Amino acid sequence: MAYLECKHMEVQMTIETLERASSSDVSKRFGFYYDEAMTHPVAVERNGAARVVMMPAAEYERLARLDHVALHPRELDQADLRALRDVVIPESARELDTLLD
Repeated sequence: MAYLECKHMEVQMTIETLERASSSDVSKRFGFYYDEAMTHPVAVERNGAARVVMMPAAEYERLARLDHVALHPRELDQADLRALRDVVIPESARELDTLLD
């Protein structure tokens, strides 16, 4: 589930709740959907399924930054900490350590 900031409000959205438009309609009326996408995300469908979402570039950049947020270990629950502690690194992956030097 995505949380999108629209006009200084946090709005909970799923792909099912977005305005939808067919790719052929978007192609024919691109200017209209461009303007729509500047105010709220628009799901573009192909063969009846949403394939892409149009949204302002600034909103995409904000969401992309959230994908790279690091957590402090105190923010992890015990199951996550155990999983990190007990991870087994395959030998084939150890050669990648040289890329960090």
